[in-house]
Amino acid sequence: MADKLVSNYDEQITPSLKWVTDSQLEQIHYATLEVLERTGIVVKHKEALKLLKEAGCRVQGEHVWIPAWLVEEALRLAPKRIAVANRLGERVLPLEKNRVYYGTGSDLPFTIDIETNERRTSTKQDVVDASKVVDALPNFDFLMSHAIASETNPAVSDLHQFEAMTANCSKPIIFTAHNPENTEALIQMAAACVGGIDNLMSNPYIILYSEPISPLVHTHDGVGKMFKCFEYNIPVVYTPGVLAGGTTPVTKAGCITLMNAESLAGVVMAQLKKKGAPIIIGGGATPMDMKTTTTLYGAPETFMNYAVMTQLAQFYGLPNFTEAGCVNAPQPDIQAGAEAAVTILMTQLEGCNLVHDVGYLEGGKTGYLPFLAICDDLIDMARYAGAGTRTSPEHLAVDCIHEVGPGGNYMGCQHTFKHFREEIWSPRFLTRYRWEQWLAKDQESPNDRALEKVREILADHQAKALPEGALDEMRAIIIRRENECKA
Repeated sequence: MADKLVSNYDEQITPSLKWVTDSQLEQIHYATLEVLERTGIVVKHKEALKLLKEAGCRVQGEHVWIPAWLVEEALRLAPKRIAVANRLGERVLPLEKNRVYYGTGSDLPFTIDIETNERRTSTKQDVVDASKVVDALPNFDFLMSHAIASETNPAVSDLHQFEAMTANCSKPIIFTAHNPENTEALIQMAAACVGGIDNLMSNPYIILYSEPISPLVHTHDGVGKMFKCFEYNIPVVYTPGVLAGGTTPVTKAGCITLMNAESLAGVVMAQLKKKGAPIIIGGGATPMDMKTTTTLYGAPETFMNYAVMTQLAQFYGLPNFTEAGCVNAPQPDIQAGAEAAVTILMTQLEGCNLVHDVGYLEGGKTGYLPFLAICDDLIDMARYAGAGTRTSPEHLAVDCIHEVGPGGNYMGCQHTFKHFREEIWSPRFLTRYRWEQWLAKDQESPNDRALEKVREILADHQAKALPEGALDEMRAIIIRRENECKA
């Protein structure tokens, strides 16, 4: 099946989505400052506690109260733009206002096998396969591991996942790490793939994902991983992942206020560690279903929260990290398509920056590679809509209308031939056949075509090669770190 020519739709021309007013954003901001000043946070990292105390925070043991002026100062210092490269050194992800990029999520414990159609425990090979698929699909901009390398040594499974990702995909990578020591090892592995640590520091292709523990607890490992990355100029996503009604207030505004307090505390610690430290805010703002305790990825409350959180990030002028295309449906059915399509379109029109977890099934527990291909179509559709409607004289087509005249036909018009490819979006996997055509195609479904594409990618696609010796060096680092964990 030949791929169509894909446009990146770089320019978002007219559509935009604002969920709350500027005065409501200010209310959330001031409520956030009140939480940090009045309630405070818990910090379990000694260096961070020392930095906060020296900066003027009130500190009692691990409890810290952050004054509003210090938050404002940290927001002033945090970079408003972060440029991220791919493994080839091309700066492909400038994190700027209204630049929207899509990628997978990480660490799914289960995978639906494309050969048996059975749900099973994820393995390192699933990370390899997902990496190849993301590398080949044109509308995925970055990669997270998608699966867990469950059969590997748990102490270094994060290193195995990184090796699988960077060997099979040249796109930017957002990685998770177990602890600061493994973060150091991952950074050294990445450096081996780009010609050394200096090249990585000047043009990073990796981003760390770390998080506090809601409500309002910043852990030793969460902060330590972040601080380790700043030593090497590696950007960090430091964002909470919550369950509204469980780990945050159930009200949407209360959930966002608590999450914002956790994110801005991270901004403060980041800038105290290193002025200009590249930090990305946002988070996973999902409610908890009170009947099942399920994390509601595909719920309207979730994408409403992300709309406000994106506006907050733009209010601060900071890059943000959010979610779309992640669904509660356990398989890629009509529910999955509806949940994915709505959330992907929302994030495109909001102008989010890093949109992750695309392709998650079952509330973030299960992956299925053909669903990534379906989501690739949905991203392309959203980007097409986000590019807006062109209204140049050529596109207004007054001369064409005059030429055809009343009762005419535009099928044979040169204007139609010139513009139909750009003016009528064409999917790769979604169905547009008439009934008879569909029957002649053996009632082929979008999932059938997506499955065919995934099998084609896994059989034929090769990512751009690593530098000579890089794979051996990465594997040596994994072995060395595994031995350190045993000691």
